[in-house]
Amino acid sequence: MPNVPHRFFAWFSTIDRYLLKEFVINLIAVTGVLWLIYVSTRFARYLADAAVGNMPADVIFSLLGLSSLGALSILLPIGAFLAVMLALGRMSSDNELTVMVACGISQYRIMRNVLLFAGAISIIVAVLALWIVPNVLSERYELQERAKISANTTGLIAGSFKESQEGDWTFYSERLSDDKQFLENVFIEIQREPKPLIFRSETGHFEIDSVTGDKFLVLEKGYRYEGKAGDQDFTIAQFATHSLLIEKGQEGEVRERHKALPTSELLQRGKPRDMAEVQWRSASALMTLLLCLIAIPLANAGPRQGRYAGFVPAVLIYIIYSNLLGVSRAWVSKGDMPVWLGGIWVHLLMLVVLLLLLNKQLVKRYLKLYKHKLSQ
Repeated sequence: MPNVPHRFFAWFSTIDRYLLKEFVINLIAVTGVLWLIYVSTRFARYLADAAVGNMPADVIFSLLGLSSLGALSILLPIGAFLAVMLALGRMSSDNELTVMVACGISQYRIMRNVLLFAGAISIIVAVLALWIVPNVLSERYELQERAKISANTTGLIAGSFKESQEGDWTFYSERLSDDKQFLENVFIEIQREPKPLIFRSETGHFEIDSVTGDKFLVLEKGYRYEGKAGDQDFTIAQFATHSLLIEKGQEGEVRERHKALPTSELLQRGKPRDMAEVQWRSASALMTLLLCLIAIPLANAGPRQGRYAGFVPAVLIYIIYSNLLGVSRAWVSKGDMPVWLGGIWVHLLMLVVLLLLLNKQLVKRYLKLYKHKLSQ
């Protein structure tokens, strides 16, 4: 057993370990910066929601932690891409790649180390995107929606009368249960025409529909009073359970809920919209692998070019790649494109771009010959 680590690292030469170390260091730096930018923007958004009363302040850091973890599957591909660009760009600018070639280290050796690095990151991204992130998004969605309901009924939970934001509901609850899950001695008055409604129940709790995102207040063991006091058509009904729609789920919330569904459930359902979501999740791993390979020719700047010369085309390629994946996802979801084609055509296109960049000298030679034939 003590010889296993030695045998493992012996497979990598000093140059291999140096390259991999540079990739990892740049990955940590780039992903860390991107992660801090993401966290700061999310934190500002949650603070704004808490300031206007749309969210309790005590759930901000919980939501921030879940959101930042869920963002890793998006940040790691661009982080790995830029890490390879930065590492190889610096080596090219400092003539380290030239020295490696002079010492007999071919471009395929460098590509092998990039593949090892990109493959490891792709596996991590796949695990995150297919299994971990959906669970995290589901927890964030539930916490965020319950926080919104709690903010809208803060007075109810606090033991004082509270009007809804529209002013047509009046809430009251005497106290919370010991496990903080149920409201006790609930009173609700709903102003509506032609007959107002009054509900009184022993307990109540909030529920969120997992499909539509609708928010309900479920009352248990109570009475419903309909009409105005003194009217002859005043009615009283006793109920065991009664659900009241607090807020209708919006289209954006339905999309967020769909993103949080487990991958196994999406595969079982098999609808175009579900398969488009599965393809979107798996695309991030393939995207990581292809982007890191594309970074090799882009980072190999020519003479008299800076180490960041390839960053503009690199950013353009990333934007085009991610936007094409988004377009393909929308087409598959709407049924405008076959499911089997939507999952592969963008990656094949980027593979062609990779081959052209790796053989750009050969492409330039053919273009010169073509122009020469046209001029004759």
